[in-house]
Amino acid sequence: MKQAPWLLATAGELETGRRVTLDPAEARHAGGALRLKSGDLVVLADGMGSVASGTITLRGRGVAEVMVQGVDQLPPPTPGLALAVAVLAGTAMDLVAQKAVELGVERLTPVCCERSQMGLKGAMNRVEHWRRISRQALKQCRRAWAMELAPPTTLADFTNDPATANGAVAHPAGDRIEELPPDRVGLLLIGPEGGFSPDEERALEDAGWPRVCLGPHVLRAETAAIAGAAVFSSHRRRELHSNDG
Repeated sequence: MKQAPWLLATAGELETGRRVTLDPAEARHAGGALRLKSGDLVVLADGMGSVASGTITLRGRGVAEVMVQGVDQLPPPTPGLALAVAVLAGTAMDLVAQKAVELGVERLTPVCCERSQMGLKGAMNRVEHWRRISRQALKQCRRAWAMELAPPTTLADFTNDPATANGAVAHPAGDRIEELPPDRVGLLLIGPEGGFSPDEERALEDAGWPRVCLGPHVLRAETAAIAGAAVFSSHRRRELHSNDG
């Protein structure tokens, strides 16, 4: 049986018996790409754990309402992976934001490095764009809790922050993930397209960031981010399950 499609709602609006007006973009998506008709069942998610079922009524292009029939409040997931990625050019960063959501990344931080093709100001101007992409990705992967998109920062500020002092950095000459200290698998840092500069490499080494290898070949930065998220998330799930056992 085909599952009801997911649509996005504003946090705080999902209550049983309430008629929720969809954002115009969501309404157009429902009547366009999804080809929904009035009376069809849908699922609404607000990115804060509330997931509601209901029936949709289309009232014209860009106008739709959903009568909420029931709401489930899902608990926050166990602490997930934090992913830090050097700001990538073009649509590569868009791809990373989307796939990070699908892979269960809890927090994504854009980091400006010496060889990044976008500076801090440019990255700040792209935050809302990346946030919209990550929010839209919730519907495809049916994720109840949104991924946090942290403000862009410089590599120096990121590595000097005590809150981000427990990570590992992807590197072709690094160790296997199984060889990392247990407290170093919650945060993964991915470098820019041209790699870290020699000064940045030394700074990371001086700061005690261990290197981790993601495979036998040199990966494109966006591939490394996606592969790293998959490898680290899978490793964390295995560790959690083994501890539960």
